[in-house]
Amino acid sequence: MSRSFPNKETPLLKELAIWFLIATGLAVINWFIFYRPYPEDPNSSMKLLFVHLAYSYFVFLHILILIAIFRTLFLERLKPASRLIQEASGLTFAFIGFAIGVFNMQWFADYAHSYMFPDHSINFNVSDTLIYWLGVFVAIGIIGLFAVSYYTMRLNLKASYRIHLDRERLQGELDTARKMQMGIMPSEAPEMPGVDIAGICLPATEVGGDYFDYFQKNGSDSELGFTVADVSGKGMSAAMTAVMVSGMLHAEAARGLKTAEMLNRINGPLFKKTDRRMFTALLFGILNMKQMQFTFTNAGQSPPLLLRDGAITVLKAKGPRLPVGITKQVDYTNESTPLKPGDRLLIYTDGVNEAMNQNRKQFGDPRLMNAFSETADIQSAEEALASIQSKVNDFTGSEAQHDDITMVYVKIG
Repeated sequence: MSRSFPNKETPLLKELAIWFLIATGLAVINWFIFYRPYPEDPNSSMKLLFVHLAYSYFVFLHILILIAIFRTLFLERLKPASRLIQEASGLTFAFIGFAIGVFNMQWFADYAHSYMFPDHSINFNVSDTLIYWLGVFVAIGIIGLFAVSYYTMRLNLKASYRIHLDRERLQGELDTARKMQMGIMPSEAPEMPGVDIAGICLPATEVGGDYFDYFQKNGSDSELGFTVADVSGKGMSAAMTAVMVSGMLHAEAARGLKTAEMLNRINGPLFKKTDRRMFTALLFGILNMKQMQFTFTNAGQSPPLLLRDGAITVLKAKGPRLPVGITKQVDYTNESTPLKPGDRLLIYTDGVNEAMNQNRKQFGDPRLMNAFSETADIQSAEEALASIQSKVNDFTGSEAQHDDITMVYVKIG
């Protein structure tokens, strides 16, 4: 991706130093070419150098005053105009200052010369050397613009290089966070008789706040826990919070799969350890194949969908649905629904139904339910999940993904 350099200007003191050096250089050149020492004064050569320096600084003072007036009164008004117009306007003011300075030289030249050489006088007349002074101004303009532009370019290059290094460092941090985020998600689905389960997580940016995970008790082939979570925000903080929530859930799952109790226990520590603007909407569910029952606790997540015999049921929770970590104390409750062979469950984050196309229209719940119902005859959970994702992609088209998309699909029997 192409990127322009930052619009960085040369600092005023640096620019003044550049013009001072130009004035000094031109004075030295002028002295070297035109000075005529006075034989009776052995120090006349150095005195004449000081005289030429005084001439040059005097004229440049006029230029700098007019440039300061231009910057103070007119530059802001010309900001919307093109760079060429701004440069031309600045040069016009510089020329006006130069012209005033040369005109005033008619009295200043004699004053400066007589100060160094009281016994000698000169007759300075602008009209006699007009072409010469115009040439000097052109030389001043060319040298000055080149010097200032060159220094400004160096500043831009340095600023651009710093931005490049900062972006590389940030990209490295984001890559690390992304690896950590993706690392907490399972690489493959667990095997359990009577259950076919698949999950997917598509971050909207390099690093998102969504994730899903499975929890299976050692030695158990009839009970499987899983979660679908959506941490508020994006980027590094969301990913780190997702990693922390995952660790807490695994620690609680080791004590036994109990949905409401697990969320009640992690809510308090999350409230203490996370920013007040940071919270986690998640659903924790347990599939018990011995009892043929699905038990879940919904903490601010989209309600799961049950597809049975061609009809879709929205599994709503009756207890508190606040995300974990948003308040200090929440008493979450369990919801249970019986299962039968052929049932299908879809658990998802709001990045699915709120996916938008180029017309800013959302995919919406009706399209999601229709896409879910069309998976009734698909044999595997992974293929069914891919079918829903494909329909979301077809709807959004070339529009950029606005939010993380996470789904878990369960096929019973």
